[in-house]
Amino acid sequence: MEYLFYSLWFWLGLVAVVAIIAAVISNAVNKSNETKRYVADAANGGAFKKLAEDNAAVNAQVLAQLAAVEQRLTAIEKTLTDIP
Repeated sequence: MEYLFYSLWFWLGLVAVVAIIAAVISNAVNKSNETKRYVADAANGGAFKKLAEDNAAVNAQVLAQLAAVEQRLTAIEKTLTDIP
């Protein structure tokens, strides 16, 4: 039995088993934390809520610019129709 602990293969095998166990535990912890972040993000409305608010602000700016362009075009049209 004493020879077993001095064997290179025993130690290589032990290191491999410990590495596999550590990788499994690490993966489980990472997946758990990822799930917690996902649930917390979904509970707060996620990135979609901020994206929708940003898009609404951009759409309001575009509508304001379109209204200004429409007013300019109306003035140009009026000028062109008034020419005898």
